[in-house]
Amino acid sequence: MKMPVVRQDYYPLGGGLDLVTPSIAMAPGMVIDAQNYEPAIGGGYRRIDGYERFDGRPSPSAAAYTLVYANTTVGIVVGNTVTGANSAATALVLAVFNTYLVCSRVSGNFQVGENLRVGATSVATITASQTSNGASSVSDHADYVFLAANDQRSLIQVVPGSGPVRGVWVFNDVLYVFRDNVAGTAGTMYKATAGGWVQQNFGVEVQFTAATAEIKTGDTVSQSGVTGVCVAAMLRTGTWTSAGAGTLIFASLTGGVFTAGALQVGGISKVSAAGASTAITRLPGGRMEFFNYNFTGANNAGKMYGADGVNLAFEFDGNNYIPLRTGMAQDTPAHVLAHKGYLFLSFNASVQYSSLGAPYSWTVVTGSGELDCSKPVTGFLPQGGNQAGSSLAIFTAERTFVLYGTSNADFKLVSSIFDIGYSAFTCQQVSNDAFGMTTRGIQALTTTLNYGDFDYASISHMIQPLVTRKRGMECASTTLRTRNQYRVYFTDGTALAVGLTGDKVNGMLPLNYNRPVRCICTANLSNGAEVTYFGSDDGYVYQDNTGTSQDGNAIEAWCRLPFNNNKSPRIRKRFRRVVFEVVVDGFSRVNISYDLGYGNPAVLPSAPQSDTSLSGGGGYWDQFTWDQFNWDAAYVSSPSLSIDGTEKNIGLLFYSNRNQDQSHTLQGVTLMSTPQLLQRS
Repeated sequence: MKMPVVRQDYYPLGGGLDLVTPSIAMAPGMVIDAQNYEPAIGGGYRRIDGYERFDGRPSPSAAAYTLVYANTTVGIVVGNTVTGANSAATALVLAVFNTYLVCSRVSGNFQVGENLRVGATSVATITASQTSNGASSVSDHADYVFLAANDQRSLIQVVPGSGPVRGVWVFNDVLYVFRDNVAGTAGTMYKATAGGWVQQNFGVEVQFTAATAEIKTGDTVSQSGVTGVCVAAMLRTGTWTSAGAGTLIFASLTGGVFTAGALQVGGISKVSAAGASTAITRLPGGRMEFFNYNFTGANNAGKMYGADGVNLAFEFDGNNYIPLRTGMAQDTPAHVLAHKGYLFLSFNASVQYSSLGAPYSWTVVTGSGELDCSKPVTGFLPQGGNQAGSSLAIFTAERTFVLYGTSNADFKLVSSIFDIGYSAFTCQQVSNDAFGMTTRGIQALTTTLNYGDFDYASISHMIQPLVTRKRGMECASTTLRTRNQYRVYFTDGTALAVGLTGDKVNGMLPLNYNRPVRCICTANLSNGAEVTYFGSDDGYVYQDNTGTSQDGNAIEAWCRLPFNNNKSPRIRKRFRRVVFEVVVDGFSRVNISYDLGYGNPAVLPSAPQSDTSLSGGGGYWDQFTWDQFNWDAAYVSSPSLSIDGTEKNIGLLFYSNRNQDQSHTLQGVTLMSTPQLLQRS
C-alpha cells in the first residue's frame, strides 16, 4: 500500500509584527498579533522578563526559600513565625504542606528532633535538616521562589512624597530619584541604599559680587562667627580680581547664616555677599533629564547634570547639589547634554552652551554662546558626524538640526532639509543611528556619505496603524544595548520594542507594562552589568528586565503567527503535527493552540466566539482548547503538538499568563502536513 506523503516545512520565526501585508503574502515567521514578546537578537521571539520594585535593598527575584521538615504542620498557618525550641532559629512561613513548611527570613539552623514553636506553643518536631531551594520538582521550585520574592517585595518601599516619580538616574553605580514632597510644595531627591531611600541634602548658597581674590573649593569661608566649607565656587561674570560675581555653595553652615557684606578666607576679605545665604530648594513638577560628564579629564571626576523645565539646571557629584545659573530671564532649561567640553541647555527654542570646560561660566567673554532653533527643542543626541569629527543632533518638534564644529570658534548649525521633528524624551542612540518618535512614526536618523551627512528612514511602516493610534501618547524611551533594542513607552502603560541585528531592524513588537513608564534610565555599572530603572505614577521605582512577574502580577503574553499556507494557498492539506524550536531560560509553562482556514468557524477545530479577541485572524484566546507544555531548559527543547484537521492554512497561537515562569524564546516551527486536493470553488 502506498502511504500518503508527509511534507515537512520548517520556517524560522522573526520579522516582528506585520499589520499591513495581506495575509496571503505574509512571511510565515512574522506575527499578526502579540503582547509581551520581544525580538531576539539572533531571531525569534522572546517572552519579556519582568520588573520589580526597587529601593536599594536586595531584589525580590534574588530571594531564596528554605524547606523546614516537621512531623506535623497542624496548627501552623501562613504568616506565622516559627522558632526552634533549642536552636532559637526562626523562620517566616510562606506555605504549609503535610510534612514541610516553605519559609523565608530564616535565621539560624533548626536542629533535628527539637520542638517547633509558634509563639510559646510547641506545635511540631523537626524531622530532618532544613534545605535551601530544595524543592523536589522544577514546578514546585518556581512556585516557592515566587513566594519568597513576594515576601521580599513587601519590604521594598515607595519613594517618599507625592505624585509621579520625576526622574531616575544612575551615577557612580548609585540610583538617584526625584519626586515631589508629601505636600506637593517642593521637589526632593533620594538615594537608593541597602536600607532603602535616603533623602539628599541640597545645601546652602550665597550670591556674591565685588570679588577681589579667588575662593576655591575646600576653602573655609567665614563671616562674624559663621563658617562653612565651600564645595563649589562659581564665577559667572567678571574675574576673581575684577568685579567678579557668582555663587558659593556649602553643604551646611555653622553658627547661623551669612548676611550681606564681606566674606573672608583666612581673615582676608575676598568677595562680598549680595544678601543672606539661603537653603537650596527645588520647585515641584517638571520632567527630569540627565547626563554624566567629566569636564576636567581627571580620574573619577565625572559629575551628573540635570534639567527639568521648572528649576535651574544642576550639577551633582554624589554629595553636593549645585544649581547652575545661566543668566537667562527664565532660567529653567528643559534638556541637557555635554558635547565637546561644553554644557548645552535648551530654553524653549534657544540653545545655550557654557564656556569650554566650565559648566559654571555662562558669559560670552569666556566663550559661551547661543543657537537659535526657531522651534522648541525636544532633545539632544551626539552623532558620528563627518570627517571633521562628531556632531550634535538638536531635535525640535518640526525639524532636526545638526551642529558641526569642534568649538565655538567654528560651530555651524545646519538645518535638515526634511521637515521631520522628534517628540521629547523619545530620542535614543541605537547602534550607529538615532531613533525617535515623529508624526510619521518611528524614524531613524542615519549617517550617510551623501551631502549633509545624515538621512532619514522610517522603521515603523510595518506597524503604522498601531503607531498612528499611539501618536501623542509617547512619554519615555530607552536603549537596551545588551539586547540591541530601542523601546518607546506610552501613557497608557504600553510600549514598543524595536529589535536590531547589527544595524538592521529585525522586528517590532508591542509590550504591556500595565502601568505608565514616566521616566527611565539604562546604565552600565562598573562591573559591566546593564541595569534599567523606571519610575511610575504610584511613586515606586522599578528595576526592569528582571524577575518573572510585573511586580508580583502575571506577565500576560501571547504571540499569534500568520496563517501559513505552505506556499500553496489553494491546496487543501491535512495538518498532522507541529514541532517547535524553543530556548528556555528556566521553567516555563506555555499554552499552544491553532486555527484552520483563517479561523473559519465552519472548520473544526476552530476558536469559539468569545468576548476577548486577538486581532488579525478572528481567533480568540480565552476559550481555546489548549495543549499545555511545561518547558524546562534541562529537559525539553523541541516540544510537539498533534494536529487533526484539513484546510488550506493554519495559524498558531502561544499564550502564557503566570507570574512564576522564566522567559522562553520561540525560534522556529516545523509543520507536518499531507497535501490533498486543489480547492476550485
